Parts: sequence; structure tokens; C-alpha cells
Amino acid sequence: ASIHITNNIIYSTKVHMQLTQKLKVDLTLGEIIGHIIIWFLLCVITFGLALFVFPYYMFRFILSKTTVINTEGKAIGKLTCDLDLANMIGNLLFWIVLSIITFGLAYFIFAYKLVAYCVNKTTINISND
Repeated sequence: ASIHITNNIIYSTKVHMQLTQKLKVDLTLGEIIGHIIIWFLLCVITFGLALFVFPYYMFRFILSKTTVINTEGKAIGKLTCDLDLANMIGNLLFWIVLSIITFGLAYFIFAYKLVAYCVNKTTINISND
């Protein structure tokens, strides 16, 4: 961008660049099956209580396996989802209470907000290669 000052009036010209990147999820079938087995065992051990935080961990797992690809097909960055159990439980308790108060209707909103919550806790780490 360039800025020109003439007669105390500031003119600015902006240079617009269009950069197109894509996201690529690098999940293998083995990783998915391993993740499912771990969560199945956790559900059995916790008598199903682990299912409350499973969606958070599933989205975190997928987002953390995602890379940013440039127009040439080269990986230029990686997504990192920074969710921890304390944040998840705090957010989850709010939605459980709201779902009880609304006789389960808030769960439909929760499904959307869950994805948004996970994405909002995700950063893009650009590599300098």
C-alpha cells in the first residue's frame, strides 16, 4: 500500500493480493480406528461419561491432523487445536444445563457451537521453509 499526502489530504492506495490456500486433513484409516478403540475403551471404563467430551476430542484430533497447502501443493502450515479438559468441561457444563432447561432443544444449537468452539481454539502455524 502506498500513502500520498497532498494539501494535508491523505490518499491511500491499497494493493490487493489474492492468496489461495487449501486445507488437507492427513488422517489414515489406522489412526481413525485407533482413536475409536481408545474412546470405546474410555466409554466402557467411565460408564459412558467419556462420551460427553468425545466430540471435542474428535474435532481436536481432526483439526490437529490438518495442514495448509499453497497453490503449488506444498504444505506451508499446520493447524493446532488448543483445547484442554478444563475448557471443555466448563463449556460443556453450560450446554448441559441449557439443554436440561430447554428439554433438549439447546442440544441442536450445541452441535453447531461445538464446532465453532473448536475452530476458535485453533491456530495456524505457518512454517518458514
